[in-house]
Amino acid sequence: MILVQKGNATRMLEDIKTLSSFGNRFAGSEAEDKAADFVKKAFQQSGLEVIEEGFVTDAFEEIESYVKLNGKTYDTRAMYYSPATGDEGVEGELVFAGVGKEEDFEDLCVKDKIVIFHRDKETEKDQFWPEVRVAAKKGAKGVILINFDPWIFITTLETGLFDPEKRFLPVEPNPIPAVVVGRDSGKEILNEMEKGNKNIKIFTNTFNGKRESKNVRGIKLGTELPDEKIIIYGHRDAAGTPGANDNGSGTVIMMEIARLLKDMTTKRTVEIVSLGAEEQLGSVGSIEYIKKHENELHKIKASIELDMVGAGSPLWVMEGGNWPDTKIELSKDLCNHVKSAADELGYHIDLGFCVLGTPDSGRFAKAGVPTTWIWGPGDVHYHSPEDTWEKVDPNKVKAVCDIVLTSIYDLANQDEI
Repeated sequence: MILVQKGNATRMLEDIKTLSSFGNRFAGSEAEDKAADFVKKAFQQSGLEVIEEGFVTDAFEEIESYVKLNGKTYDTRAMYYSPATGDEGVEGELVFAGVGKEEDFEDLCVKDKIVIFHRDKETEKDQFWPEVRVAAKKGAKGVILINFDPWIFITTLETGLFDPEKRFLPVEPNPIPAVVVGRDSGKEILNEMEKGNKNIKIFTNTFNGKRESKNVRGIKLGTELPDEKIIIYGHRDAAGTPGANDNGSGTVIMMEIARLLKDMTTKRTVEIVSLGAEEQLGSVGSIEYIKKHENELHKIKASIELDMVGAGSPLWVMEGGNWPDTKIELSKDLCNHVKSAADELGYHIDLGFCVLGTPDSGRFAKAGVPTTWIWGPGDVHYHSPEDTWEKVDPNKVKAVCDIVLTSIYDLANQDEI
């Protein structure tokens, strides 16, 4: 195995700063489009053939949201796909419902009221369709979620299921506005409740509709086996955050690998794919890629996903993940290959399994593509406004760049895979 340790930590950190400066890179947003152009330019300057593949997807935009209680206005973030309230907002009496489980509602009357509940620290849930559905079914007019950290956690009204047909199930009998507050605001609101100040107003001004995202492919043709591919991929969109680690870190590594491949030759074709629409959408970008290239997937001999690798705990190379409705197993051979590359380079990486599901790698694995995913678990700032460039360790990003480039360069030049 030829070891490659040429990743430039400073350059990648500057790229993360640039990506973060674009704003909320959610699917179909102007910021996501700027990020796509940024990646495209890096691929082109690296001599890759660039192909853009657009697709239409569900989109959400929050223009403004807040809650008002006893004359004070509290900052909030609307849950993704929350409906707009209209100019007057929605008012009602507050009712506390624990952590929002169905049993927490058993003895509560929430009809025409507004439910407030805690995000469960034990489960660290990140999708709240079930809780909001129960509240709506019992007649609530709106929902407020309290995060367990000081900052606001940005979440969604998706079901959290892997099956794309079941990602968006209706909130019946009708959608209700749902917002999130940080821990300290939540504590203050609950204290006001105890004093008898229970009449609260929720206001949300949101867009729910269709917009266009795209996958940006950078291709370096192989010299001897051009029909066989090694792929590196990751999403560039963000969940209403600066998205420095999630997934600015993976995006800039792909850009850096493109630069470093410029002066290298490979027997097999190497393709680097910046995917759109992963966040809060069940990995639409990878679904669209697989659909469009269904008849070519057998040409992919190995693939590695990069998602959230610049912060959190020590690195993991993932063997799979559990969704509520399925288990995804990733390639053990690729996991071992990546771990061997890390060991030879002198970097530490563990084998891991994610209990919260999988990002785009789950879609590729389900389609039969040999793949794995590199992740730095335990980033407490993910899906929050705190996912800023200062939280990213540039030397960790360089380590991942070196590991992945060494891995894919070796795979691209082996006689057989």
